[in-house]
Amino acid sequence: MREPIFEATAGADDVAAAVDESGYAIVRDLADDATIDAINRDFDPHLARVPLGTTEFAGFRTRRINNLIAKSAACGRLALHPLVMALCDRVLLPYCVRYHLHVTAVIELQPGEHAQGLHRDGGIYPVRFPTIPMTCATIWALSNFTAENGGTNLAPGSHRWDHDRVAGPHEIVPAVMPKGSVLIYTSNFHHGSGDNRSNGVRRGMALHYNLGWLRQEENQYLCLPPEVARTLPPEPQRLVGYDFGGPYLGFVEAGNPQALLDPAAQHDMARTTPASNAAAAKIRPISVG
Repeated sequence: MREPIFEATAGADDVAAAVDESGYAIVRDLADDATIDAINRDFDPHLARVPLGTTEFAGFRTRRINNLIAKSAACGRLALHPLVMALCDRVLLPYCVRYHLHVTAVIELQPGEHAQGLHRDGGIYPVRFPTIPMTCATIWALSNFTAENGGTNLAPGSHRWDHDRVAGPHEIVPAVMPKGSVLIYTSNFHHGSGDNRSNGVRRGMALHYNLGWLRQEENQYLCLPPEVARTLPPEPQRLVGYDFGGPYLGFVEAGNPQALLDPAAQHDMARTTPASNAAAAKIRPISVG
């Protein structure tokens, strides 16, 4: 299995092939310093106000914030990065009409934090693994990720493992990548933050996407109610869920949820669109049970 590490010029097909083969890929230096610095400035005051975690999973020396789209316009732009969208198209669109933003989080490991247990993000749903990819996850390095500062522990190939299989110590590798890089993996993949044995913090930003017919982990409609969502550009609005998730999925009284945000939108009571119908016709049927 080749090491799935790419430069920012990599094509989406090559990165998607690596995610399919290894369960993950790293694209180095995909975001420039100015973008990452702007995001860090936006999040600094929020992180300064939150307490450390109080559970084994959340960490006892880790700070976390969510609802990132409301806190940073630069983050909202990065959530729509063309390479990430192209990867989500390849990973998720075979199984849905559209995908939505699933959860947003900044996770900042303080010195002395212990490793998080390896887990699959898809474990929040009552499914048996391995299964179709239900989420496409990205973790952006807002600081350098090293083996010493907790990076992220990965189990290459684990996206194909049986439901109860666990990784041995010899099967785990650290995600090492410079600030501005991104780690991509799917809902079937075993991963978890590592020990921070360094003297500095490790700050990562999780932007995850899921099949449009699944419940999002983060309740985007309470985080971004219409009065807040209408201040966003149209693409982030649709990405968080102000659009049909498929034919007849997610309508409001006026039809398309976009009608809640745009007074000029047509209130036609439609529950689907020709484009949604055409996309639905291409979906691969999924066996359940």
